[in-house]
Amino acid sequence: MAHGFYQEEELELPHPAISLSVFLVVEAALRAAWDMMRTRPSTSFQLQREDEDPVTCELCERLCNEVFNRGVVEGFDRALFAKPTRESKVKNYNGAKIDKMPDLLLDLVDRPTVRIPVQDWLFVECKPVQSGRSAGRPYCDRGIIRFVRGDYAWAMRDALRVGYVTESYTIANKLTAALKKRGSTIQTLALPRPCPRSAVINWSEVTHITKHGRNFRYVETGQSAPPIRLRHLWLRRD
Repeated sequence: MAHGFYQEEELELPHPAISLSVFLVVEAALRAAWDMMRTRPSTSFQLQREDEDPVTCELCERLCNEVFNRGVVEGFDRALFAKPTRESKVKNYNGAKIDKMPDLLLDLVDRPTVRIPVQDWLFVECKPVQSGRSAGRPYCDRGIIRFVRGDYAWAMRDALRVGYVTESYTIANKLTAALKKRGSTIQTLALPRPCPRSAVINWSEVTHITKHGRNFRYVETGQSAPPIRLRHLWLRRD
């Protein structure tokens, strides 16, 4: 009887939450890779001028080649993670879209048995935040919305957003204003608030957390998807 009880708990949707400690390790690793991009740029790569895809590609390569399993960030190694991947294809919540490509996926090694293992990742979506590409577009309209409508992380309870920031844009001001304007498309249950455990450095403010209602039902259970928590890590280019 006990075995049956625990099996039922393990196969629920959404999957069990990712722990804060795991998010803190990943965010520290992303900051370390970003620091390398700022202080030791690759040949012909100009962080302040590159568009979204080249920046994300460079971030993933530095993360994989120079940070992962190198002792740079404690815990960011094979004991807890598999190697990060970029733009791997996943299905949306109902299988109508089979080629959704989150910017980064991190596979957590020591996860419990879950209902849909192929959807059990730490999802990371990255977007620029600057003039012409404000926190509203594309960060909300082509970023956050994907988590709300079930394109990304639909089997998960939490995920990570990364912003490539210029011009002194801050989460508290820019993201809060953008979300308030989008009440009809993005249900925000909790506006950005700082994570008390997050680090702050001169080119990266403290990670903030938001909470959003999701507007789909699980095909597997018929139940409405519960809200998702998003962590927001903004990394400065300048």
